[in-house]
Amino acid sequence: MTERPLSDFQRDVSTDQQRRLSFGSVAEQYDRHRPGYSAELVDAVLEYAGAQPGDSVLDVGAGTGRASLPFAERGMRVTALEPDPGMAAVASQRAATAGLSIEILGSDFEAAELPPGHFQALISGTAWHWVSPSSRNRIAARVLRPGGTLAPFWNRPMWHGNPLRSAFDAAYRQVAELFAAHPGGPMNPLGSPPQIRNAAEWQELEFRGNGDFTDIDTRVFEFRQLYTTAEYLGLLGTHSDHILLPAPARDRLFNGIGAAIDAAGGSFELTYQTLLCLARRRAT
Repeated sequence: MTERPLSDFQRDVSTDQQRRLSFGSVAEQYDRHRPGYSAELVDAVLEYAGAQPGDSVLDVGAGTGRASLPFAERGMRVTALEPDPGMAAVASQRAATAGLSIEILGSDFEAAELPPGHFQALISGTAWHWVSPSSRNRIAARVLRPGGTLAPFWNRPMWHGNPLRSAFDAAYRQVAELFAAHPGGPMNPLGSPPQIRNAAEWQELEFRGNGDFTDIDTRVFEFRQLYTTAEYLGLLGTHSDHILLPAPARDRLFNGIGAAIDAAGGSFELTYQTLLCLARRRAT
């Protein structure tokens, strides 16, 4: 029986500082091309959390504010943690343009000075895996109110059945050895890490032996995105494993991917699933 590869919950990618802090160099591109999060997901988090306008929400690894803004638009008082100055600058600009007040702190979650028992919800959009597994739940339990909600979520492409999967696989095989230094991310169909699939796995991987959280749950939201060749290559250029490829290998990969999309008519549709993981801070 083939063992299931390690997911980001099981390997500590937070120690890969080069990859973890690579996004600032492409902050504007990241904000332009990364998919956001649906109104249904925001509704699900706020309903589970019992949150009301004016409640405090902490966004860990806020990036350019893709998750912070929709929660602020619902009247939440959002504190956004983002250690990369380039990403934080874009988040600040986006919030100002939208007329939203978001407190942005330039800090890692592990080092942030946050008031204990203060937040009704802690969210993290496609970023929770960058926080140290040995401390993230302990710190979350400290900063959440009793009964408060931990809610990390991830957008993940679904490669099974995609008509361009075989062509993309061929392009990635040409540079596969150069991804070895940095474990593959979700845009590489050959090396995409598996994620937890249900509440039982979320419980097992994150909360075994942890008495701080209860009411473990997961939800999945599906959406589709149409990409032109240029848009998809722009998206690939925002993923850390692609950013850190040597330039000749990245050019070779992008040429192969671009040729595959062009051959399909210059665009293709990619299905995503957003995995939402939920847990409640015990009230006592």
